Amino acid sequence: MAERKDYYRILGVDRNATQEEIKKAYRQKVKEWHPDRHRENKEQAEQKFKEIQEAYEVLSNPEKRKLYDNLGFVPDESTAYAGSGQRGSSTGDIFEDFFGNGFGMGEHISDIFDTFFGTGGGRSRSSRKNFAREKGDDIHVAVTLKLEEILYDVKKVIEYTRYEECSHCNGTGAENGNSFETCPRCNGNGVIREEQKSFFGSFVRTYTCPTCNGVGKIISRRCSYCAGSGKVTKRERIEVTIPAGVPDNYTMKVRGKGNAGKYGGPYGDLIIQVRVLPDERFIRKGSDLETEISISYLKAVLGGTIKIPTLEGYIEEKIPEGTNPGTVLRFRNIGLPELGGGKRGDLYVRINVIINKPSRKEKKNSEAITRRNTC
Repeated sequence: MAERKDYYRILGVDRNATQEEIKKAYRQKVKEWHPDRHRENKEQAEQKFKEIQEAYEVLSNPEKRKLYDNLGFVPDESTAYAGSGQRGSSTGDIFEDFFGNGFGMGEHISDIFDTFFGTGGGRSRSSRKNFAREKGDDIHVAVTLKLEEILYDVKKVIEYTRYEECSHCNGTGAENGNSFETCPRCNGNGVIREEQKSFFGSFVRTYTCPTCNGVGKIISRRCSYCAGSGKVTKRERIEVTIPAGVPDNYTMKVRGKGNAGKYGGPYGDLIIQVRVLPDERFIRKGSDLETEISISYLKAVLGGTIKIPTLEGYIEEKIPEGTNPGTVLRFRNIGLPELGGGKRGDLYVRINVIINKPSRKEKKNSEAITRRNTC
């Protein structure tokens, strides 16, 4: 019987690890033990790589993980009972032999097994398949804009590097797309059968061959153009239109502009994150803007014309006599546009009054105003 493996130890995670922790550990182990990084000891690396794949296949599946935690192995749907000389007996028969018919279970034993293990006890299926098409990875890029740039739709050219399907091997990684040989681990069956023992008896565990992923064949000669990866790097340059009024951290998706898929699978997507830089003059509140200006005490008392900053330059506005500190002026439709079109927001201007020691002239004018107001 094959030695049972500690999948948690193989991935280097705790038995209570979350799915995200398992996925992160798997990615790290795959990078660490990829055979291409251990050319001096490739056989050992390939064995470790297979164990990592096998461990992740079980622990990333909640049902398989539950079975593994309970039994120490994962019975396959095609598992057959091999104990007590009853070759080919169904799993329902195993339960019936173990518990007897005194509980009135009878034909419902298979349903109990299905509930306990998450799969029918007597069913079987073949795991052999063709190379599975896999979607390529997404590519993430960031675009930085100034606040005034999002007043209108803006076009930006994005340059990045991505993987494209190798035309020499059609993405298979095999020379000319047809350099394959029968998998030596499963002899071309795509599945591996191992005898396992549990408190129910002996089982024949059938699972997908981790070497060929159930295909039954492996690459015999790697593609000379892509070194067997099935992909080649290419510098990509595309122009995208970023809509007016986008918020900070806005995300856009350009379909099919990510990395090439595996075995002819579809391309991933290009994910664009738009960063809008803060502007020291304004505070953004949705599509509205807030700012402050400071005026002299004399101008606040006498009134006059002030300059107000906007994203498109300065505008002039008259303020009345006796403008109080903290007065907020509202200017409609000169803020930011709403995302997706529609009207623009407003600009709110808070008036700060600077009170300095008056000059002789200012003091004289103030006294004259005071006398006039008291008359």
